[in-house]
Amino acid sequence: MCGLTMAGFSPTPQVPRVRAAWPRELRRAAVLLSAGSVLYWLAFAYGGWTIWIDGVGIIYMDLLLAWGGVLLNVLAWPDLWDGLRDLVAAHPEETDALVARRSFFTTLALVAGAVIFLPLQYHVTSANQAWVLILYISAFPFLAWIFIPTLALHGILFGRTANYLDAPSRRLAEAGIVILFSVAAATTAVVLANPDATVFVRSWSVGSGVLPAAACLGYLLIAGSLTVRPVPEPKPAPTRGWALARTPRGGPERFA
Repeated sequence: MCGLTMAGFSPTPQVPRVRAAWPRELRRAAVLLSAGSVLYWLAFAYGGWTIWIDGVGIIYMDLLLAWGGVLLNVLAWPDLWDGLRDLVAAHPEETDALVARRSFFTTLALVAGAVIFLPLQYHVTSANQAWVLILYISAFPFLAWIFIPTLALHGILFGRTANYLDAPSRRLAEAGIVILFSVAAATTAVVLANPDATVFVRSWSVGSGVLPAAACLGYLLIAGSLTVRPVPEPKPAPTRGWALARTPRGGPERFA
């Protein structure tokens, strides 16, 4: 008969389990960015529309929709932070995870810089607070030097995280990333060729907002890549247990 002999109690060091929730968190962020890009596209596609609300006055729909897109982008930040934190924790030495996190930090620094330098750009630092507030409300959603780099940074971020997906999901993400880079490159070329204050709004309004519509498609493809086949969570490593050693027929003395 085959016998089982106890090899003894063999405790193994406990390894802290790293959460693998980053695909779910980055998927939520990509969905929010997609929704924000839809509102941003509508802001350019239906620019010039106004509505009248009693007690409030005229509401400019393009400005309202653009601010909705900005707020949805901001709402995606916590999920981006959580997802990238878990990704770096799971792959602390890999360049892709670190570059993705740096891209997110660069985006935050870019937005913070816009908040600080926007009054300087329009020379209203000495104006009263009401004019500064109007400037932020009316101009901030349409700053080309924020949104063009943001498209490229999001392309870098999701491009690096796509390297941790399976092949079909990675190809879908790469298609969306190429679109984001293409929109950023086309907009940059137009702005550099016609460097005036309104060229960004005019270029993104062409063809009922074909450029923001393309950016919207890019974000939707990225969100789809993280939805179709998310990366499975790794199985936890055993912490301790009894090791069982199988001995051949006749016992170990046959080989003594």
